[in-house]
Amino acid sequence: MTLGYVHFDRGSSDNTSCEVLVTRENAAQLLRNRYVKITNPLLDGAPVKSFLGRVLEGPYFRPEEVSPDSAIAQTPILEGDRFPVVPNYYAVGGIEILGEMRGNVVVGCNTRPVPKAKVEILSTNELRDLLRIQGDMFFGLVDGYDDLELRLDAKDKAVLPRNIGVFGTVGSGKTNTAQVLIEEAARHGWAVIVVDVEGEYIRMDEPTTQLIARLDELSLKPNGLPKDHFKVYAPASAETGRKDAHRFTLRIADLDPLVITELIEAAEAQERRLLEVIDWLNHQWQKTRKDAGNKSIKAALDNDAPGDVPYTLETIMATIDEWAFVGKPTSAKGSSKPASGADLYSYLALKGKLGGLRRTGAFDTPGVDPITPSDLIAPGLVTIFDVSFANDRLKNLVIAQLLRSVFEYKRERQDAAPTMLMIEEAHTFISAEKSGRMQETIELLREIARRGRKRWLGLTFISQQPSHLPNEIFELCNTRIVHNVKSQNNLRVLKTTAGDVSDEIWDLVPSLGVGQAICSTPQYRDPVVVNIRPSTTKREFVD
Repeated sequence: MTLGYVHFDRGSSDNTSCEVLVTRENAAQLLRNRYVKITNPLLDGAPVKSFLGRVLEGPYFRPEEVSPDSAIAQTPILEGDRFPVVPNYYAVGGIEILGEMRGNVVVGCNTRPVPKAKVEILSTNELRDLLRIQGDMFFGLVDGYDDLELRLDAKDKAVLPRNIGVFGTVGSGKTNTAQVLIEEAARHGWAVIVVDVEGEYIRMDEPTTQLIARLDELSLKPNGLPKDHFKVYAPASAETGRKDAHRFTLRIADLDPLVITELIEAAEAQERRLLEVIDWLNHQWQKTRKDAGNKSIKAALDNDAPGDVPYTLETIMATIDEWAFVGKPTSAKGSSKPASGADLYSYLALKGKLGGLRRTGAFDTPGVDPITPSDLIAPGLVTIFDVSFANDRLKNLVIAQLLRSVFEYKRERQDAAPTMLMIEEAHTFISAEKSGRMQETIELLREIARRGRKRWLGLTFISQQPSHLPNEIFELCNTRIVHNVKSQNNLRVLKTTAGDVSDEIWDLVPSLGVGQAICSTPQYRDPVVVNIRPSTTKREFVD
């Protein structure tokens, strides 16, 4: 269908846009985010060029014969029903030029449409090929179309394994998007592990009771995740909304000591003393195991025997007490003496920070199993870690342990199921303000991003405060789903770290409706505006 024709350029025109004039009869078809084909007329033997465009502005309406400020134009509008007929008018739309079309391929272009170039609405089938939005994971509909499904490919290493960022303000729909991502990834054989900081995902084994009519329009039905492929875990010491939740304990020996020092915000002197204590405890533990012929700390931890660990939080704190008030063990008889001055202060300050971990009650709990990656990584299994009643420090330690243990498991088992680890409210885990003091944690994230792709391990970061995240997080996310963002600080950070999104698209973000989002991914040539489908599973505090 012919929509209209390209207008002459104005003084404010640029290389990536043009203006289309549309008759009054066709004005209803001039919809934002609709894709069009722009074809130049035959020009003195020059080859005919066609362009792919997207309507981003309008429709703006202008009278044909008179000025919009004239009495003839204004009176019928001011007087309303007394003058039912308005002067003839036409519509104007702004089009973003996405590239030159060569068959079903879109390439870069070094020119623009000429005046009188025909603007035609593309069919759904044409667009599906041009935009490369084929895939097996159904996320919703491309905005402006009722039959163009937006899909991602679960088997494409450029998508899930290269990490996803979901950003948006409160109430913009990002939690629903995360839920849809969980549903689709699990349905296609991914193991999904979610750190749930609000307790919103703990009932996904039940069907939703919301937006049933909209689901029916999309040929979907309310449907919970299979109960035999859904687990909820909670820290041994914390409350949870699921009575049947599996309890877990953190083992301090499972955590990277350098990551511990970062998460408890230990000063340099405190860090040195903690590492020295842990090294000594490891050495003592290995000496006791020589007779058993097993000197590997990692092997013992992998055996999942709660009592067979080189140290616990309690033994670390007891050793600190001994070194501070009695003295360090030494081979020189009689030379051991209590700490004093700055040395004593560092030990006491370190013990105070470790005491904050002990008060969580989540470490080395007798009779409670630790986190075991082999229980989490199976095709189609969704595991929710409900840390909604835990403090931020405990939440961060759970995330750190999951990152390390899941990555090591995937690295050692090439045949393990593809895995996605989802971190809610990522800005509370690692922030721009703390990034300088969390280099070990950031390096772990970088390593997972760099090496996880080959092992089908992907991360998903969800945040309502992207301006609080360090730039490294954005660099790790090759696929981004951006919902409504009104804060200029948050929007500025997203714009400066996403080079494939035009200014015209960013201008849409503050006005996106609930559930609308900009989807930018290596699978697509250009960012796409999408209406995310409702989740089929239940969300706590909403249903």
